Amino acid sequence: MLQAIRDRVTGIVAIFILGLLAVPFVFFGVDSYVRDVPQDAVARVGDTEITSSEFQAEFSRYRAQLRAQQGEAYNDIEANRPEARREFLESMIDQRLLVEYAQQMGLTISPATIAEVIASIPAFQIDGQFDVAIYEQRLQASGQTPARFERDLARDLLVQELPAAVSSSIPVTDADVDRWLRIQLESRSVATLRVPSAPLIDPAGIDPAAVEQYYTDNPDQFMRPERVSVEFVELDTRDMAATLEIDEQTLRERYEALRDRFMSPERRRAAHILLTAEQRSEDEARALAEALAQRIRDGEAFADLAAEFSEDPVSAENGGDLGWIDIGVMMPSFEQALFAMEAGAISDPVQTEFGWHIIRLDEVEEPRGQSFEEARFELQAELQQERAEDMYIELSERLVDLIYADPTGLASVASDLGLELQRAGPFSRFAAEGVLGNPAVMEALFSDLVLIERQASEPIEVDPNHAVVVRVVEHFPAEPRSLDDVSEEIINRLAREQARDAARARAEALLAQILESGAPDFEELAAAEELEADARDLTRRSFEIGGQLLEGIFGMPLPEAAAPVYEIIPSGSDWFIVRLDSVAPGVPEDADPVQRESARQQIRFSRASLEFQGLMQWLRDNIEVSVVSDRL
Repeated sequence: MLQAIRDRVTGIVAIFILGLLAVPFVFFGVDSYVRDVPQDAVARVGDTEITSSEFQAEFSRYRAQLRAQQGEAYNDIEANRPEARREFLESMIDQRLLVEYAQQMGLTISPATIAEVIASIPAFQIDGQFDVAIYEQRLQASGQTPARFERDLARDLLVQELPAAVSSSIPVTDADVDRWLRIQLESRSVATLRVPSAPLIDPAGIDPAAVEQYYTDNPDQFMRPERVSVEFVELDTRDMAATLEIDEQTLRERYEALRDRFMSPERRRAAHILLTAEQRSEDEARALAEALAQRIRDGEAFADLAAEFSEDPVSAENGGDLGWIDIGVMMPSFEQALFAMEAGAISDPVQTEFGWHIIRLDEVEEPRGQSFEEARFELQAELQQERAEDMYIELSERLVDLIYADPTGLASVASDLGLELQRAGPFSRFAAEGVLGNPAVMEALFSDLVLIERQASEPIEVDPNHAVVVRVVEHFPAEPRSLDDVSEEIINRLAREQARDAARARAEALLAQILESGAPDFEELAAAEELEADARDLTRRSFEIGGQLLEGIFGMPLPEAAAPVYEIIPSGSDWFIVRLDSVAPGVPEDADPVQRESARQQIRFSRASLEFQGLMQWLRDNIEVSVVSDRL
């Protein structure tokens, strides 16, 4: 396999396999021994090290991403537990193994490729074009340098070449596709009996001792997350701009300098008749154009002649009408003639690359524009924004100097720069509002520098020309909620669990009754037991019944000798007694080319996943990995 990979590396592709790298693989060598790991490293992978600072920075970014994705559902205690930290380290080790192997294979990423990828990232663009200043600002706001970002990007791109090689080395035959389609396109005839748990929920029946025991056994589920109270200052050009006054003379000077911008140029409405030389000679086309122009001047209707003779199929249907025409839109000779005419005039024949034109000028709209008073608000806003941006640069530099001079408080910073000292909290990691909820701000707030050492953060740019500096005033560690506070929550949870168990027990009793009585009619049994029954043919795309139930039904063994198969399958909090009566294999010939290609790709994905895991196992077996767990 490894030689096939070496022979088939073709580029940075196979994104479907790359998804595997975002999720830690099954642990390999969880009990790896410690040997020759430097004091500042948490792991050694072959000839490279993962330093403690690298791990902490990567893990903090990972948690910030989780926090942004999960919102209020985010549990920092869960995300930061030792098992989660070790799991994340294992994913970093897997990546280093792939990098080392790729380098051994002689794979490299050129600087040109790195530059091309960076330039294509929308976050680093303005109006679709890469902007160096924005690139540097975005990296600074996320706590990275260009050198580090480009190094990490090169590493990631290098890692992607191996999955590409694996995927390209997987053969999938037509016979493989046919077998897959027979399974995936099969239908199953089933009858179901639903046993719900909701009617069995009885909070009043929960023993108080059980509530207390559940609270004691599951303390992590009832923790109040750590919280912080903070002070912060913001630099925002929008706020600055609103306070700036622009004098009348400056506004008028700007208006005069930009007068053309506030003027709409002259435009003209016209109609034409086009005669081409495709069916006649140039001389014949011109002669016909002259004759038609004369007939129009003699009183014949322009629209009628356009409909009869014009070879512009679009305008001919509308009497030759071209609508309003701005300067710079038409061919030069056409435009020159049109803008030299008087309204109502008929032109002599005009030649362009399309043929000969007879032009009628219908209407002239003179140049018009905004007066100074009409443009005042726009001009003032522009000048305010420009000056605010200049102030932002100056104040940002002073802000950094003031923080470095005294990082223990923000009151003097706010006073010196004329900023409002704002306060908020206490709030948890996932409950901050406004600018404080920005992932980069949240990461800074819970960093060692700000949270433990109580120093002000560096300016964090949350948007272009919008930065914030934060400092933790008070920290409230995570603490258990009282039993009184959570008892109702526990009672409801236990009541639901007991109801679900009772529903399963009822389903099991009913299934025993069904098997003993020789498969009674589900509809009759449902009526007798006040349950819901259903019967239908299902495919793997019958999602309307619910994914869990659908997956269970297609996991049931096939009926034998025309005897149905029975099974109890959960779906949410309910249980279903399922009778599988028959299975009809799919017909590969019914699949269209798109379905067959999709099947081929899914087979390749499945096999490549196994191959890739095999590669990871080989790398684990052949490259030494050492971990120091207590440094996590």
